[in-house]
Amino acid sequence: MSAKEKAQKKRERSAAMMVWIAGRSSRNKTLVDKICRKMVNRATHVDPKDDFLRDPLIDNDEGFDPDELDRYQRGEDV
Repeated sequence: MSAKEKAQKKRERSAAMMVWIAGRSSRNKTLVDKICRKMVNRATHVDPKDDFLRDPLIDNDEGFDPDELDRYQRGEDV
């Protein structure tokens, strides 16, 4: 077995393990399911300072109130 084949087998086993862990974490019935869920949450968690989707207007609750939004959508000047 060559090094390429070994690497391919390792990737296949890794992918199968990831699918199994994701499936178990969605059940959340037994202790193993809960451990899998923690593993998935830890692996997919994004640090808030590194999250490019965060919006400071929303985080700081700076935005339109409903009346301002309605006037803006109708094209009225403030």
